[in-house]
Amino acid sequence: MHAFLLLLLLLSPLTNSFILPPPLQTFTPLFSKKIQLLISDTGGGHRASAISISTQIKNLDPTVECDIVDIYTTYCKVWPFSSYPELYKLMVTLFDGVMWKLFYEGGDTDPGLLFNQFLTETFCYNEFKTCLLRPGLNLDPSLKDGLEKYSIPKNGKPADMYVSVHPLTQSLPLKILGEEKRNVPFWTVCTDLGSASQSWFDYRCDGIVVPSEVLREKAVRTCRKFMMRDSLMMTGTPKQYETSNVEVIGLPIREGFEPSKSKSEYKSDLNLDPSKPNILIVGGGDGMGGIVSTANACISTLSDLSSVTVICGSNIAAKTELSTTHKTNPNVLITGYTPNMPNYMNSADLMVTKAGPGSIAEASVCGLPIIMYSFLPGQEEGNVALVEEEGWGKFVKDPLEIGRLAKLWLEDEEKLEEKKEKAKKGGRPVAARDIAKRLLEELENCE
Repeated sequence: MHAFLLLLLLLSPLTNSFILPPPLQTFTPLFSKKIQLLISDTGGGHRASAISISTQIKNLDPTVECDIVDIYTTYCKVWPFSSYPELYKLMVTLFDGVMWKLFYEGGDTDPGLLFNQFLTETFCYNEFKTCLLRPGLNLDPSLKDGLEKYSIPKNGKPADMYVSVHPLTQSLPLKILGEEKRNVPFWTVCTDLGSASQSWFDYRCDGIVVPSEVLREKAVRTCRKFMMRDSLMMTGTPKQYETSNVEVIGLPIREGFEPSKSKSEYKSDLNLDPSKPNILIVGGGDGMGGIVSTANACISTLSDLSSVTVICGSNIAAKTELSTTHKTNPNVLITGYTPNMPNYMNSADLMVTKAGPGSIAEASVCGLPIIMYSFLPGQEEGNVALVEEEGWGKFVKDPLEIGRLAKLWLEDEEKLEEKKEKAKKGGRPVAARDIAKRLLEELENCE
Protein backbone atom coordinates (compact mmCIF):
# COMPACT_ATOMS: atom_id res chain seq x y z
CA MET A 1 0.00 0.00 0.00
CA HIS A 2 2.78 2.43 0.93
CA ALA A 3 4.62 1.54 -2.29
CA PHE A 4 1.47 2.29 -4.30
CA LEU A 5 1.09 5.75 -2.75
CA LEU A 6 4.76 6.49 -3.36
CA LEU A 7 4.33 5.53 -7.01
CA LEU A 8 1.38 7.90 -7.35
CA LEU A 9 3.42 10.76 -5.87
CA LEU A 10 6.24 10.18 -8.34
CA LEU A 11 4.04 9.80 -11.41
CA SER A 12 1.53 12.62 -10.89
CA PRO A 13 2.51 16.23 -10.03
CA LEU A 14 -1.17 16.87 -9.38
CA THR A 15 -1.15 14.41 -6.50
CA ASN A 16 0.79 16.86 -4.34
CA SER A 17 -2.13 19.24 -4.21
CA PHE A 18 -4.44 16.52 -2.88
CA ILE A 19 -2.23 14.64 -0.46
CA LEU A 20 0.41 17.05 0.84
CA PRO A 21 -0.61 19.79 3.33
CA PRO A 22 -0.25 23.40 2.06
CA PRO A 23 3.24 24.80 2.57
CA LEU A 24 3.83 27.11 5.54
CA GLN A 25 3.69 30.68 4.27
CA THR A 26 6.24 32.97 5.81
CA PHE A 27 5.66 36.71 5.69
CA THR A 28 8.32 38.49 3.67
CA PRO A 29 8.61 42.24 4.29
CA LEU A 30 7.78 44.33 1.25
CA PHE A 31 9.69 47.37 2.45
CA SER A 32 13.36 47.59 3.28
CA LYS A 33 13.21 51.18 4.57
CA LYS A 34 10.63 53.51 6.07
CA ILE A 35 10.24 57.29 5.72
CA GLN A 36 7.82 59.07 8.06
CA LEU A 37 6.37 62.32 6.70
CA LEU A 38 5.08 64.64 9.43
CA ILE A 39 2.22 67.05 8.71
CA SER A 40 -0.75 68.84 10.21
CA ASP A 41 -3.89 69.30 8.11
CA THR A 42 -4.00 73.08 8.51
CA GLY A 43 -5.14 73.79 4.98
CA GLY A 44 -4.81 71.23 2.20
CA GLY A 45 -1.33 72.04 0.98
CA HIS A 46 0.76 70.12 3.51
CA ARG A 47 -0.92 66.77 2.91
CA ALA A 48 -1.02 67.36 -0.86
CA SER A 49 2.73 68.00 -0.89
CA ALA A 50 3.42 64.98 1.32
CA ILE A 51 1.35 62.77 -0.99
CA SER A 52 3.20 64.12 -4.05
CA ILE A 53 6.57 63.33 -2.46
CA SER A 54 5.38 59.92 -1.24
CA THR A 55 4.05 59.01 -4.69
CA GLN A 56 7.36 59.85 -6.33
CA ILE A 57 9.36 57.95 -3.70
CA LYS A 58 7.24 54.86 -4.35
CA ASN A 59 7.70 55.27 -8.11
CA LEU A 60 11.47 55.52 -7.74
CA ASP A 61 11.89 52.83 -5.08
CA PRO A 62 8.89 50.60 -4.24
CA THR A 63 10.83 49.02 -1.36
CA VAL A 64 10.62 52.25 0.69
CA GLU A 65 7.53 52.61 2.89
CA CYS A 66 6.08 56.14 3.23
CA ASP A 67 4.14 56.87 6.42
CA ILE A 68 2.23 60.19 6.25
CA VAL A 69 0.89 61.20 9.65
CA ASP A 70 -0.94 64.24 11.04
CA ILE A 71 1.00 64.15 14.28
CA TYR A 72 -1.26 66.61 16.13
CA THR A 73 -4.75 65.30 15.46
CA THR A 74 -3.71 61.64 15.43
CA TYR A 75 -1.76 61.65 18.69
CA CYS A 76 -2.31 64.80 20.76
CA LYS A 77 -5.30 64.69 23.09
CA VAL A 78 -5.00 68.16 24.60
CA TRP A 79 -6.75 71.20 23.12
CA PRO A 80 -5.77 73.26 21.11
CA PHE A 81 -3.22 70.84 19.61
CA SER A 82 -5.86 68.18 18.95
CA SER A 83 -7.98 70.68 16.97
CA TYR A 84 -5.41 72.49 14.84
CA PRO A 85 -7.23 72.08 11.48
CA GLU A 86 -10.53 73.43 12.84
CA LEU A 87 -8.82 76.31 14.64
CA TYR A 88 -6.86 77.18 11.52
CA LYS A 89 -9.99 77.40 9.41
CA LEU A 90 -11.70 79.52 12.06
CA MET A 91 -8.81 81.97 12.33
CA VAL A 92 -8.31 82.48 8.60
CA THR A 93 -12.01 83.30 8.13
CA LEU A 94 -12.69 85.28 11.32
CA PHE A 95 -12.59 89.09 10.92
CA ASP A 96 -11.26 88.78 7.37
CA GLY A 97 -8.11 86.97 8.53
CA VAL A 98 -7.11 89.50 11.21
CA MET A 99 -7.03 86.76 13.88
CA TRP A 100 -4.73 84.68 11.72
CA LYS A 101 -2.43 87.63 11.06
CA LEU A 102 -2.03 88.27 14.81
CA PHE A 103 -1.41 84.59 15.52
CA TYR A 104 1.00 84.14 12.62
CA GLU A 105 3.08 87.26 13.15
CA GLY A 106 3.17 86.79 16.93
CA GLY A 107 4.28 83.19 16.52
CA ASP A 108 6.99 84.22 14.07
CA THR A 109 8.84 86.32 16.66
CA ASP A 110 11.65 84.79 18.74
CA PRO A 111 9.57 84.94 21.97
CA GLY A 112 6.61 83.47 20.08
CA LEU A 113 8.71 80.55 18.85
CA LEU A 114 10.02 79.84 22.35
CA PHE A 115 6.52 80.01 23.84
CA ASN A 116 5.12 77.61 21.23
CA GLN A 117 8.02 75.21 21.78
CA PHE A 118 7.41 75.29 25.53
CA LEU A 119 3.69 74.55 25.17
CA THR A 120 4.21 71.78 22.62
CA GLU A 121 6.89 70.09 24.71
CA THR A 122 4.78 70.37 27.87
CA PHE A 123 1.57 68.91 26.44
CA CYS A 124 2.67 66.80 23.45
CA TYR A 125 6.06 65.28 24.33
CA ASN A 126 4.93 61.70 25.00
CA GLU A 127 2.44 61.75 22.12
CA PHE A 128 5.10 62.93 19.67
CA LYS A 129 7.49 60.29 20.98
CA THR A 130 4.90 57.56 20.41
CA CYS A 131 4.42 58.72 16.83
CA LEU A 132 8.11 59.02 16.01
CA LEU A 133 8.94 55.58 17.38
CA ARG A 134 5.94 53.75 15.93
CA PRO A 135 6.85 50.81 13.67
CA GLY A 136 5.77 50.56 10.07
CA LEU A 137 3.20 47.90 9.17
CA ASN A 138 5.52 46.81 6.36
CA LEU A 139 2.63 45.16 4.58
CA ASP A 140 0.95 45.50 1.22
CA PRO A 141 -2.67 46.71 1.83
CA SER A 142 -3.88 44.02 -0.60
CA LEU A 143 -2.84 41.40 1.97
CA LYS A 144 -5.07 42.73 4.75
CA ASP A 145 -7.62 39.97 4.12
CA GLY A 146 -6.42 36.57 5.22
CA LEU A 147 -3.59 37.76 7.46
CA GLU A 148 -3.95 34.56 9.48
CA LYS A 149 -2.07 32.79 6.67
CA TYR A 150 1.06 34.77 7.38
CA SER A 151 3.59 34.88 10.16
CA ILE A 152 3.91 38.66 10.66
CA PRO A 153 6.69 40.08 12.85
CA LYS A 154 5.40 41.37 16.18
CA ASN A 155 7.90 44.20 16.38
CA GLY A 156 8.54 46.43 13.36
CA LYS A 157 11.14 49.17 13.40
CA PRO A 158 10.69 52.95 13.56
CA ALA A 159 11.42 55.13 10.56
CA ASP A 160 14.82 55.23 8.90
CA MET A 161 14.22 58.87 7.93
CA TYR A 162 11.89 61.71 8.94
CA VAL A 163 10.60 64.45 6.66
CA SER A 164 8.71 67.45 8.04
CA VAL A 165 6.18 69.02 5.66
CA HIS A 166 4.79 71.51 8.18
CA PRO A 167 6.27 74.47 10.11
CA LEU A 168 5.26 73.02 13.50
CA THR A 169 6.78 69.54 13.14
CA GLN A 170 10.48 70.33 13.49
CA SER A 171 11.56 71.46 16.93
CA LEU A 172 10.06 68.85 19.26
CA PRO A 173 10.63 65.84 16.94
CA LEU A 174 14.31 66.80 16.61
CA LYS A 175 14.62 67.10 20.39
CA ILE A 176 13.00 63.69 20.96
CA LEU A 177 15.09 61.92 18.32
CA GLY A 178 18.23 63.41 19.84
CA GLU A 179 17.31 62.23 23.32
CA GLU A 180 16.47 58.77 21.98
CA LYS A 181 19.88 58.62 20.24
CA ARG A 182 18.14 57.95 16.93
CA ASN A 183 20.85 59.01 14.51
CA VAL A 184 18.71 59.05 11.37
CA PRO A 185 18.25 61.78 8.73
CA PHE A 186 15.69 64.51 9.41
CA TRP A 187 14.75 66.79 6.50
CA THR A 188 12.28 69.63 6.06
CA VAL A 189 10.37 70.36 2.84
CA CYS A 190 8.99 73.90 3.04
CA THR A 191 5.62 74.31 1.31
CA ASP A 192 5.41 78.09 1.54
CA LEU A 193 6.64 80.04 -1.46
CA GLY A 194 7.45 83.75 -1.16
CA SER A 195 7.43 84.14 2.63
CA ALA A 196 7.59 81.68 5.51
CA SER A 197 7.64 81.52 9.29
CA GLN A 198 10.95 81.04 11.09
CA SER A 199 9.51 77.85 12.58
CA TRP A 200 10.09 76.11 9.24
CA PHE A 201 13.84 76.37 9.61
CA ASP A 202 15.75 74.45 12.30
CA TYR A 203 19.53 74.25 12.03
CA ARG A 204 19.48 70.70 13.47
CA CYS A 205 17.84 69.41 10.26
CA ASP A 206 20.16 67.45 7.99
CA GLY A 207 18.66 69.21 5.01
CA ILE A 208 16.05 71.85 4.16
CA VAL A 209 14.30 72.02 0.78
CA VAL A 210 12.78 75.36 -0.24
CA PRO A 211 10.93 76.41 -3.41
CA SER A 212 12.51 79.83 -3.99
CA GLU A 213 15.71 81.80 -3.59
CA VAL A 214 13.89 84.23 -1.28
CA LEU A 215 13.21 81.42 1.17
CA ARG A 216 16.71 79.98 0.82
CA GLU A 217 18.06 83.29 2.08
CA LYS A 218 15.57 83.37 4.96
CA ALA A 219 16.31 79.75 5.90
CA VAL A 220 20.05 80.43 6.03
CA ARG A 221 19.56 83.60 8.10
CA THR A 222 17.24 81.86 10.55
CA CYS A 223 19.40 78.76 11.00
CA ARG A 224 22.55 80.85 11.34
CA LYS A 225 20.95 83.06 14.00
CA PHE A 226 19.67 80.23 16.18
CA MET A 227 22.79 78.09 15.80
CA MET A 228 24.98 80.96 16.98
CA ARG A 229 22.62 81.68 19.88
CA ASP A 230 22.46 78.07 21.07
CA SER A 231 26.17 77.35 20.62
CA LEU A 232 27.08 80.47 22.59
CA MET A 233 24.72 79.45 25.40
CA MET A 234 25.98 75.85 25.53
CA THR A 235 29.72 76.17 24.83
CA GLY A 236 30.52 79.87 24.81
CA THR A 237 31.80 79.50 21.24
CA PRO A 238 29.67 80.49 18.23
CA LYS A 239 29.24 77.88 15.48
CA GLN A 240 28.69 78.66 11.82
CA TYR A 241 25.76 77.15 9.94
CA GLU A 242 26.52 75.08 6.84
CA THR A 243 24.57 76.97 4.16
CA SER A 244 24.75 74.07 1.69
CA ASN A 245 22.17 72.27 3.86
CA VAL A 246 19.49 74.50 2.28
CA GLU A 247 18.59 73.54 -1.29
CA VAL A 248 16.26 75.24 -3.78
CA ILE A 249 14.40 72.44 -5.57
CA GLY A 250 10.82 73.68 -5.90
CA LEU A 251 7.36 73.19 -4.45
CA PRO A 252 6.18 69.57 -4.67
CA ILE A 253 3.00 69.42 -6.75
CA ARG A 254 1.36 66.39 -8.29
CA GLU A 255 2.10 65.39 -11.85
CA GLY A 256 -0.06 66.37 -14.79
CA PHE A 257 0.10 70.17 -14.80
CA GLU A 258 2.71 70.43 -17.55
CA PRO A 259 0.74 70.81 -20.83
CA SER A 260 0.69 67.70 -23.02
CA LYS A 261 -1.50 69.07 -25.84
CA SER A 262 -2.77 72.35 -27.25
CA LYS A 263 -4.96 74.74 -25.29
CA SER A 264 -7.72 74.32 -27.90
CA GLU A 265 -7.78 70.58 -27.24
CA TYR A 266 -8.08 71.14 -23.49
CA LYS A 267 -10.99 73.53 -24.11
CA SER A 268 -12.75 71.05 -26.38
CA ASP A 269 -12.38 68.32 -23.75
CA LEU A 270 -14.32 70.55 -21.32
CA ASN A 271 -16.95 71.53 -23.94
CA LEU A 272 -15.62 75.09 -24.07
CA ASP A 273 -15.42 77.13 -27.27
CA PRO A 274 -11.84 76.61 -28.60
CA SER A 275 -12.01 79.90 -30.53
CA LYS A 276 -12.54 81.98 -27.37
CA PRO A 277 -10.14 82.76 -24.54
CA ASN A 278 -11.06 81.17 -21.22
CA ILE A 279 -10.74 82.80 -17.82
CA LEU A 280 -10.58 80.41 -14.87
CA ILE A 281 -11.77 81.62 -11.44
CA VAL A 282 -10.79 79.41 -8.52
CA GLY A 283 -11.95 79.57 -4.91
CA GLY A 284 -10.12 77.96 -2.01
CA GLY A 285 -10.33 74.16 -2.05
CA ASP A 286 -11.53 74.29 1.56
CA GLY A 287 -14.30 76.77 0.79
CA MET A 288 -12.47 79.96 1.71
CA GLY A 289 -12.26 83.08 -0.43
CA GLY A 290 -14.81 85.65 -1.72
CA ILE A 291 -15.47 83.84 -4.96
CA VAL A 292 -19.11 84.81 -5.58
CA SER A 293 -18.61 88.57 -5.97
CA THR A 294 -15.42 88.03 -7.98
CA ALA A 295 -17.10 85.54 -10.32
CA ASN A 296 -20.17 87.74 -10.83
CA ALA A 297 -18.02 90.74 -11.74
CA CYS A 298 -15.90 88.76 -14.19
CA ILE A 299 -18.90 87.10 -15.82
CA SER A 300 -20.63 90.47 -16.21
CA THR A 301 -17.53 91.99 -17.82
CA LEU A 302 -16.13 89.07 -19.81
CA SER A 303 -18.75 86.51 -20.80
CA ASP A 304 -19.30 88.13 -24.22
CA LEU A 305 -15.55 88.16 -24.89
CA SER A 306 -14.54 84.80 -23.41
CA SER A 307 -15.60 81.65 -21.67
CA VAL A 308 -15.67 81.92 -17.88
CA THR A 309 -15.02 78.80 -15.81
CA VAL A 310 -15.59 78.95 -12.04
CA ILE A 311 -14.35 76.25 -9.65
CA CYS A 312 -15.89 76.70 -6.20
CA GLY A 313 -14.00 73.96 -4.37
CA SER A 314 -15.98 72.70 -1.39
CA ASN A 315 -18.01 75.93 -1.18
CA ILE A 316 -21.37 74.34 -1.99
CA ALA A 317 -23.33 77.53 -1.27
CA ALA A 318 -21.23 79.50 -3.77
CA LYS A 319 -21.66 76.83 -6.44
CA THR A 320 -25.43 76.75 -5.94
CA GLU A 321 -25.79 80.55 -6.05
CA LEU A 322 -23.59 81.00 -9.13
CA SER A 323 -25.19 78.07 -10.99
CA THR A 324 -28.66 79.51 -10.37
CA THR A 325 -27.69 83.05 -11.37
CA HIS A 326 -25.89 82.11 -14.61
CA LYS A 327 -27.66 78.92 -15.69
CA THR A 328 -28.80 80.45 -19.02
CA ASN A 329 -25.37 81.80 -20.01
CA PRO A 330 -23.75 79.34 -22.47
CA ASN A 331 -20.29 80.86 -21.94
CA VAL A 332 -20.21 80.12 -18.20
CA LEU A 333 -19.17 76.83 -16.61
CA ILE A 334 -19.64 76.41 -12.84
CA THR A 335 -18.32 73.41 -10.92
CA GLY A 336 -17.44 72.41 -7.36
CA TYR A 337 -14.49 70.38 -6.19
CA THR A 338 -12.70 68.60 -9.02
CA PRO A 339 -9.71 66.25 -9.14
CA ASN A 340 -9.16 67.39 -12.72
CA MET A 341 -7.44 70.73 -12.02
CA PRO A 342 -4.60 70.19 -14.54
CA ASN A 343 -7.06 70.06 -17.45
CA TYR A 344 -9.02 73.08 -16.23
CA MET A 345 -5.84 75.12 -15.75
CA ASN A 346 -4.40 74.15 -19.12
CA SER A 347 -7.68 75.14 -20.79
CA ALA A 348 -7.37 78.67 -19.37
CA ASP A 349 -5.64 81.77 -20.73
CA LEU A 350 -5.84 83.60 -17.40
CA MET A 351 -6.60 82.55 -13.83
CA VAL A 352 -8.15 84.48 -10.94
CA THR A 353 -7.21 82.82 -7.65
CA LYS A 354 -6.12 83.09 -4.04
CA ALA A 355 -2.41 83.65 -3.53
CA GLY A 356 -1.80 80.16 -2.15
CA PRO A 357 1.62 78.62 -2.83
CA GLY A 358 0.19 75.49 -4.46
CA SER A 359 -2.03 77.40 -6.89
CA ILE A 360 0.85 79.68 -7.85
CA ALA A 361 3.25 76.79 -8.42
CA GLU A 362 0.69 74.92 -10.53
CA ALA A 363 -0.13 78.02 -12.58
CA SER A 364 3.56 78.59 -13.23
CA VAL A 365 3.98 75.06 -14.60
CA CYS A 366 0.95 75.64 -16.86
CA GLY A 367 2.31 79.00 -18.05
CA LEU A 368 -0.84 80.66 -16.75
CA PRO A 369 -0.88 84.39 -15.78
CA ILE A 370 -2.82 85.07 -12.59
CA ILE A 371 -4.80 87.81 -10.89
CA MET A 372 -4.75 87.25 -7.11
CA TYR A 373 -7.81 88.45 -5.21
CA SER A 374 -7.07 87.14 -1.71
CA PHE A 375 -4.20 86.05 0.52
CA LEU A 376 -3.68 84.94 4.11
CA PRO A 377 -2.45 88.02 6.00
CA GLY A 378 1.15 87.62 7.06
CA GLN A 379 1.69 84.16 5.62
CA GLU A 380 0.96 84.70 1.91
CA GLU A 381 1.90 88.34 1.39
CA GLY A 382 5.31 87.24 0.13
CA ASN A 383 3.64 85.11 -2.54
CA VAL A 384 1.97 88.20 -3.98
CA ALA A 385 5.26 90.11 -4.03
CA LEU A 386 7.08 87.21 -5.69
CA VAL A 387 4.59 86.84 -8.54
CA GLU A 388 4.35 90.59 -9.15
CA GLU A 389 8.15 90.93 -9.21
CA GLU A 390 8.39 88.11 -11.76
CA GLY A 391 5.88 89.96 -13.94
CA TRP A 392 3.19 87.35 -14.58
CA GLY A 393 0.56 88.29 -12.03
CA LYS A 394 -1.04 91.09 -10.04
CA PHE A 395 -2.99 91.44 -6.81
CA VAL A 396 -6.38 93.17 -7.10
CA LYS A 397 -8.99 93.00 -4.34
CA ASP A 398 -11.97 94.85 -5.82
CA PRO A 399 -14.14 92.47 -7.92
CA LEU A 400 -15.05 95.10 -10.52
CA GLU A 401 -11.39 96.04 -10.94
CA ILE A 402 -10.52 92.35 -11.36
CA GLY A 403 -13.01 92.12 -14.23
CA ARG A 404 -11.64 95.25 -15.89
CA LEU A 405 -8.01 94.09 -15.55
CA ALA A 406 -8.82 90.62 -16.87
CA LYS A 407 -10.54 92.17 -19.91
CA LEU A 408 -7.51 94.39 -20.51
CA TRP A 409 -5.12 91.43 -20.40
CA LEU A 410 -7.25 89.23 -22.66
CA GLU A 411 -7.60 91.98 -25.27
CA ASP A 412 -3.82 92.51 -25.48
CA GLU A 413 -2.68 89.14 -26.83
CA GLU A 414 0.97 90.16 -27.18
CA LYS A 415 1.35 91.21 -23.55
CA LEU A 416 -0.61 88.18 -22.39
CA GLU A 417 1.82 85.90 -24.24
CA GLU A 418 4.72 87.69 -22.53
CA LYS A 419 3.15 86.99 -19.15
CA LYS A 420 2.65 83.33 -20.07
CA GLU A 421 6.34 83.00 -20.92
CA LYS A 422 7.35 84.65 -17.64
CA ALA A 423 5.08 82.26 -15.76
CA LYS A 424 6.66 79.22 -17.46
CA LYS A 425 10.15 80.46 -16.66
CA GLY A 426 9.73 79.75 -12.94
CA GLY A 427 7.78 76.51 -13.32
CA ARG A 428 9.19 73.34 -11.76
CA PRO A 429 6.96 70.51 -13.02
CA VAL A 430 9.14 67.70 -11.61
CA ALA A 431 9.94 69.27 -8.23
CA ALA A 432 8.25 66.42 -6.33
CA ARG A 433 10.33 63.85 -8.20
CA ASP A 434 13.53 65.83 -7.66
CA ILE A 435 12.78 66.11 -3.94
CA ALA A 436 12.06 62.37 -3.77
CA LYS A 437 15.38 61.62 -5.49
CA ARG A 438 17.23 63.83 -3.04
CA LEU A 439 15.59 62.17 -0.03
CA LEU A 440 16.35 58.70 -1.36
CA GLU A 441 19.98 59.68 -1.94
CA GLU A 442 20.22 60.78 1.68
CA LEU A 443 18.52 57.59 2.85
CA GLU A 444 21.01 55.48 0.91
CA ASN A 445 24.00 57.48 2.17
CA CYS A 446 23.05 56.92 5.80
CA GLU A 447 23.24 53.13 5.58
